[in-house]
Amino acid sequence: MIKKIKLTNFRKFNSLEIEINRNIVVFHGNNAVGKSTILEAIYVLANGKSPWATSDEYILSNQKEEDKYCRIEIIVDDNEEKAYSYFKNINRRVLKINEKSVPIKKFFIENAATIFNPEKIEILMISPSKRREFLDEILSALDYEYVEILKNFRKVLMQRNAYLKKLSKLFYEKGIIARNDPQLIFWTKEFIKQADTIQHMRENLSKKLHTNDLKIEYIKSNEDIVLEDALEKSTKRDIATGYTNIGPHRDDWRLINGKDIKKYGSRGEKRLSIGKLIFETQKIMKKELGYYPILLLDDIASELDEKNTANIFDPKILEKQQTFITIINYKNLPKSVLKNAQLIDLNKFD
Repeated sequence: MIKKIKLTNFRKFNSLEIEINRNIVVFHGNNAVGKSTILEAIYVLANGKSPWATSDEYILSNQKEEDKYCRIEIIVDDNEEKAYSYFKNINRRVLKINEKSVPIKKFFIENAATIFNPEKIEILMISPSKRREFLDEILSALDYEYVEILKNFRKVLMQRNAYLKKLSKLFYEKGIIARNDPQLIFWTKEFIKQADTIQHMRENLSKKLHTNDLKIEYIKSNEDIVLEDALEKSTKRDIATGYTNIGPHRDDWRLINGKDIKKYGSRGEKRLSIGKLIFETQKIMKKELGYYPILLLDDIASELDEKNTANIFDPKILEKQQTFITIINYKNLPKSVLKNAQLIDLNKFD
């Protein structure tokens, strides 16, 4: 369990230190006092990246460019007390456990966090790329080798696309469709090696996420055709467009609870279904990693009616892992949650 959070030059905080003494923690206060920022910091330390920012956007900006940095420090006390430190400047990242630098894999295999907020609900319902990323993030947390598989796949995809652009130019200038070009065949074979693994792992995860009343249906861009055969059929189109049109980078998934929730679900059903999906993810990660990831619920209550708020904020679910909640007015949370929660008023830190 997290016992202390210390932020230096992170977003709006030059310096912030907070003691934690409960398994359920509620950060409350006005808008722009840094509620979501603290959740973001926990997520960055646990997962290695921000849930909504790119690159180094979270480093406090009012520093000299050459000296810009941020540090996140968290004290955890489970079987033994450990201090995790995440340092980032414009050139490098340093990860430490108990003041000793450690490899990336060792640092992140001991930490994991899941975030659930209104923006994530909308994004998962709208964006195929974010839906793919959702599965990839879970797989990366469960198996660090998947990070390398994904990285290699993206490199091969980039190489195949670069060569397809050359063949596309040849096609439009001279009318030649080089389907049997040796270099294209080579990059296609390399692509298939990586792609098959990714699709297989995503499909397996999708099946594990099934519940009695909720199902993830993984949709391959190659449909029911073997990827190698699908790529062969798509070669002309790939050359014409200068881009690989089939593969894991074009796959998708949808949520089914007797109907396609994205198409036919109400706003409340969408939110509740994504919530159930997040909680099911927690169960799987507990089974695979041996511990529940930290659960970060950012401004969820503002988007739910009273009934759905009670469903999402079920103490039996929240208390399985350490849970951090942000809200403007804590009185809008169910009394059953507040009963055992630590309330932290961030207006006092503003």
